[in-house]
Amino acid sequence: MELFKVLLLPICFYSLSACSNLNKKSDVDKTVKQTKEENLPKVTKPTVRKIWIPEEYRNNGTEYVEGHYLYKIERNSTWSK
Repeated sequence: MELFKVLLLPICFYSLSACSNLNKKSDVDKTVKQTKEENLPKVTKPTVRKIWIPEEYRNNGTEYVEGHYLYKIERNSTWSK
């Protein structure tokens, strides 16, 4: 029983201290991550126009098309420099 206590306490303390150090990051890691993010190109938003299409009857009244929106892309998204 005494041997169990002698071995159990150091193992518990070691595991707690190891877990607490996992989330700590060095300043070097942060600066490397920031420089990588700065070098990545970004995607610009597309220009989209929203057009309302009213309801209509087609084929002599046998088909009914409910009113809806049509989204027209006027300028696609592009990669920035």
